[in-house]
Amino acid sequence: MGTNLNILDSCRFFVTNIRPLRLLQEERGVKGPLWFGQDPESLLHVPANILRLLSAIIFAPIWLTIPHVGRSIEELVKLLVWSIEWANVPDAVLLESPGSLMLKKETHSVSNGKYAVRGDKPTFLLKVTFEGKRIKRQEQVTMQEWGTKGGKDGNDTGSESSQSLQVHPNNYTAISYWMGSARVVFDKLGRKLDPQPEIDYAGNRDYSLRNRRNIAQALLDQYARARQPVNPGGRDVEYIWLDEFCLSDDNVPTTEEECEANRRTELGRLSDIFRRAKQVVVFCHVPNCPHTDLNHCPWINRLFTLGEILHARQVLVMNCFETRNPDSKLDSRITGVFSGHDFRTDIQACASRAERWHLYNIMQHATNSGAIPWQSAIHSLLVEAIRRDETDEEDRFRDHNMLGRALNGLLPRKAEISDLKGVNGWEDLAWLLELNQGFYNCTLLAAVCEVAAANVPEYRWWGRPIAPQEGTERLEALVTSIPVKLRLSRSLPPEPALSIIGPQSVPLTHWLQRDSRALYHRPEVKSLKRWMIGIAIVLIIAGFFSFARLSVSPGLPLIWATLITFVIIELLVGTIFVEHDVWFVVEDHTVVGRNAFRWLQSQDPSLTDAGELEWGPRQLIPEWSFHRPRQERNRLPEPVPVTLMDLRTGVWTRALATKRPNDMVVLAVHGSGITCMLLDRKEKVIGTTIADKVGMVNLPPFVLAQANKLATVYVGGRGSFIANGKAPRENSPTTVTSAQDKQLGFAV
Repeated sequence: MGTNLNILDSCRFFVTNIRPLRLLQEERGVKGPLWFGQDPESLLHVPANILRLLSAIIFAPIWLTIPHVGRSIEELVKLLVWSIEWANVPDAVLLESPGSLMLKKETHSVSNGKYAVRGDKPTFLLKVTFEGKRIKRQEQVTMQEWGTKGGKDGNDTGSESSQSLQVHPNNYTAISYWMGSARVVFDKLGRKLDPQPEIDYAGNRDYSLRNRRNIAQALLDQYARARQPVNPGGRDVEYIWLDEFCLSDDNVPTTEEECEANRRTELGRLSDIFRRAKQVVVFCHVPNCPHTDLNHCPWINRLFTLGEILHARQVLVMNCFETRNPDSKLDSRITGVFSGHDFRTDIQACASRAERWHLYNIMQHATNSGAIPWQSAIHSLLVEAIRRDETDEEDRFRDHNMLGRALNGLLPRKAEISDLKGVNGWEDLAWLLELNQGFYNCTLLAAVCEVAAANVPEYRWWGRPIAPQEGTERLEALVTSIPVKLRLSRSLPPEPALSIIGPQSVPLTHWLQRDSRALYHRPEVKSLKRWMIGIAIVLIIAGFFSFARLSVSPGLPLIWATLITFVIIELLVGTIFVEHDVWFVVEDHTVVGRNAFRWLQSQDPSLTDAGELEWGPRQLIPEWSFHRPRQERNRLPEPVPVTLMDLRTGVWTRALATKRPNDMVVLAVHGSGITCMLLDRKEKVIGTTIADKVGMVNLPPFVLAQANKLATVYVGGRGSFIANGKAPRENSPTTVTSAQDKQLGFAV
């Protein structure tokens, strides 16, 4: 920023930097201090400048005494509209239970959301009779059959494992695996898939139900080879939970769609099923894998692994090995038996080495409950689950249809399975977060998520979460956020939105405002101002004395000429500077060389400390990128880099935005700075509106002193659907043409 200069340096600065042509035609992206026609592209701009110049010269004595035009009335109206919480009563998410709405389609009666009872048992199990290293018989049994059929079959031996089930109904084994690993085993055994029609199976699954069971059967056969017989040389009965055989009823013929519905129900109680199991067998196809290697083991990175292992009492590590035996191409062994605590401790250590800090927190919370508070543990679970769901299959990131079921039972409060519809993962997540509102503030999730992809229809305040790193893991919410449903008018259905309660807002402007009062407060021209005032006072006094003593006096012309000269210098100084009382945002692609700071310096040379005042890598700030589903690449507009600068201090930072932001709302202390959500808010609409989230940014803490206190801000919006024939929103950034540059109002 500028410093006080002596009179010679001040005059040199003035002569070097004045731009007289700006008195007639302002540069693009800069508003002149005019009563009308402030936009340089306006047809009224030049006439308004001429009128201002003539008025200043003709009415010089009055001009020097009246206040000058500063911020436009539009800016004041915008702040007024945003600062008032206009009357609107949103509905709580839990007001209507999704399950009741689905079950009562013919009526309008609904029920409120409720907590589900914890400790669900599996509906189905496999009763497997082993004979040595092979399976003699297997059948599906229901929960009602436990203890009544066990040990009563004529082919069974009445072994200890089957008899103890009558006393300990949790005496079953659950097998946790990745379908891809089971397919590798299936192929290495030389087995072939059954022909399956070219259809889109329910849930976009890769295999038909019959083939999924064929693949799972190969894995079950390998478990038979790996397990230790209870009665060597005899028969053992073991109850096993294996997903493809226990997610639907074998005795009822079902279609793929019906099977998928049953599957979704069972998956909603998955964490309870594995919590109750006597032991959990974990498997992947990687040779000698300990199943804790985050870089090579596919099982440890699955979405459902979290629910399957987080509360396991005992863990059996199973591995497969290729053999030269022509009768059996694969051999399987249990290579490790661990208590659940020890196995999770190993995962925690591996997570630390891999810098997977969310997984580290989850395992630390599970192994030493209380060391990590629920707020942090829930946050880690949410972020880790979303990121795992993304890596399972990238193009499913938009829906996350299994996210709610994977998390259900892992949070302090559990949802009714019927309330997790599995259609829109964000909707299920909002439901779970509201059920757990006493333990978790949604602001924390909103503070680490990128902008949702353009084709995400609703719940756009979330998106792909960023990973924590050293220096940015500190995360503390400064506001409270609650998912709500907002009806903007009686004729419109309610829209999901995030209600940010008690936020602090910092308006952004994409216009520079020429500073018409720069002569009186800029340090670069302070000496010039003092000399001008001193000379003007001397000349005015001399003019008064001349007028008083002489009948024909040059006194009045001298006074008039002095004032006109003073006004002209004031106007010329005003062409050098812009006002510094705002946060300014500019899209980098709209300025020469994509260097926003250099363009700002061309409009105001007092902005000189670009390198030292950047808020960025030196502060280890979190960085948000942008995720796009594969099928939408090259079809929807890309986010654009933007530069945000506090013109008062010269501090600036970079961000990505999908549209031009006009406001930013404070969310949390994140790292060493303050994380804000960049918004596109309605500026002239009087009433409740829903703002669009267009980006995320981290700023220095002093932004809190500049923010305006608000009551409530609603964030949501709608996505764009190229695939459905709908174009992106009008002001979504894309490759900018010259015509668009004019509309943006930025210098190029």
